[in-house]
Amino acid sequence: MSGCAALLTGCAHAGHADTAHASRPRTELAASDTSEMQRSAFVTACAGTAAGWQATAVVSNRDVVEHRYLVVISFMTPEAADLERTRTEVLVAPGATQDFTTETLLDPVARPQTVRCVLRGVEQL
Repeated sequence: MSGCAALLTGCAHAGHADTAHASRPRTELAASDTSEMQRSAFVTACAGTAAGWQATAVVSNRDVVEHRYLVVISFMTPEAADLERTRTEVLVAPGATQDFTTETLLDPVARPQTVRCVLRGVEQL
């Protein structure tokens, strides 16, 4: 079993992040940064199962209201080939951290011996 962790506080397209931030009014930037700082997600475990591979993760909501998040996790080979992606909706109470498990079905005979579970994105719905 191998574990991995990732923190995601926002996404930007390469080469566009600085331009987008620089062109925004200061008040809009502050509101956006606050929203992105109010959530975080981590993959806490990645393990093979009888039917494939399973990722265990947590999502934290630092806001004062309940939020629903869409979390995308990739199951990848050590060579970075994307085997499968899962999309999981997670409801998180205000100020709480919610754990969840997502699984992908991979042929136990043909699947790689080592698979990495990589957090690809988290979006507030």
